[in-house]
Amino acid sequence: MLITRLDRGGSAEVTEQLAAGLVEKGYEVEIISGKTVEPSFDPAEYAEKHGYVLSFIPSLVRSLNPFLDILAFFQIYRAIRRFRPKILHTNTSKAGFLGRFAGRLAHVPVIVHSTHGHIFYGYYSGRISRVFVNLEILAAHCCDKILNLTERGMNDHLRERIARREKFIVSSCGIEIDRFYQTPHKKRSSDEIVVCWAGRAVAIKNLPMFIKAAGILQKKHVPVRCVVVGDGDTLKDCQKLAGDLYLGNIQFLGFRQDLPEIFAASDLFVLTSLNEGFGRVIIEAMASGLPVIATDVGGIPDIIFEGINGFLIPSDDEKGLADAIEKLVSDEPMRRSIGSNNKKVAEYYSLTNYINRVCGIYQEIIRQKEQKNENMY
Repeated sequence: MLITRLDRGGSAEVTEQLAAGLVEKGYEVEIISGKTVEPSFDPAEYAEKHGYVLSFIPSLVRSLNPFLDILAFFQIYRAIRRFRPKILHTNTSKAGFLGRFAGRLAHVPVIVHSTHGHIFYGYYSGRISRVFVNLEILAAHCCDKILNLTERGMNDHLRERIARREKFIVSSCGIEIDRFYQTPHKKRSSDEIVVCWAGRAVAIKNLPMFIKAAGILQKKHVPVRCVVVGDGDTLKDCQKLAGDLYLGNIQFLGFRQDLPEIFAASDLFVLTSLNEGFGRVIIEAMASGLPVIATDVGGIPDIIFEGINGFLIPSDDEKGLADAIEKLVSDEPMRRSIGSNNKKVAEYYSLTNYINRVCGIYQEIIRQKEQKNENMY
C-alpha cells in the first residue's frame, strides 16, 4: 500500500485501518508513506500493534517538486522490487500517480488505486487542475481498477474522461463507528441547541461560512451554541473573523481526540467544504444520531438525501446554512427522526464492511486475470 502522507485526515486513517484489517485476513502488508509530520496517532506504533510493515520515503511530498518527484519515483520502484507484492494499492493523487507507474514498471500483477476524492476543482486554478486531470488519465492506464468513494466521485472521473466505466468501482469508505454508536447522548438542563463543526481548519473546509452563519443566527436570536472542533492554518483567521463579528455563540475547541463525546453532547452537525470526496466525519456524526447539514459538493450528495438524513446547501450560501440550522433547531421531531435514520445509514460504512468489500475487489481482479490467462491457452 502506498500513500502520499499519513498526516491527520481520513485518507491516512482508512489506509492504516485497511492495512490492519488485511493482516487479520492473512495478507502480508507493507505501507509506504511520504513525508508525514502531523499524524492523528503514532503510525509506527499502530503498524507494530497490527502486524504490518511501515516505511517512509521523505522525498514523496504532496506539493509539485520535479527533483523530489523523480527521486521519489525511483525510491518507490526500489521499494516495490524489494517487497515484490502480488497487489499494489495506491492511495491519494501524488502517490497514486508515481506508484502506478512504478508498479507497472516493476510488473506488479494487480494494481488498484483509491482516489479518496479528487482535486479537479476547489483546490487549484483551472490550469493546474487540468494538469492533474491529464496526469490521472495517464496513470489510469497503469492500474486494473480505480476505487471511488461515491457514485458522484466516479461520475466526476468519467466526466473528465479519466478512463472507461469498467475501470471504476465504488468501494465507499470504512469508519470505526462502534465508538460513536456506543457513546450515550448527554442530557442537558439548557434548552440551547449545540451545532458542531469538525474538521481541519484549512481553506478547502470553508470554516468561515459556518462562522458567518453563526453571525446570522446570533442576529436573529436563535438559541444555538456553535462549536468548532479542529485546528489548521486558517484557524487564527477564523477566530479573528468571529471576534470581528462579536460572536458570543461560538466556541473553538481546537484539535480533540474525544469526538464521540463531543458529538454525544451535540444536536446537529455541519460540514461546509468546498470539495469533499466523501466526508468520513459525516458518517461519524450519523453514527452518533445527529442530523447533518452539508454543502452540495463532491460525493456528499450520495450520502445526504434532502430531508431524510439531512440537508444540502451551496458552498457559498451562509444564509442558506443559517436557515437550515434554524429549521432543525425549531423542529425537534424532525431532528429525532433524521438522527434515527442516520444511525441506520451509518451501518453500511462500518470498517468491517469496507475491508470485506476491498478484499472482494482484490479477489475478483485476480479471478478475472486467471480466467483470462486460461482462455489464452
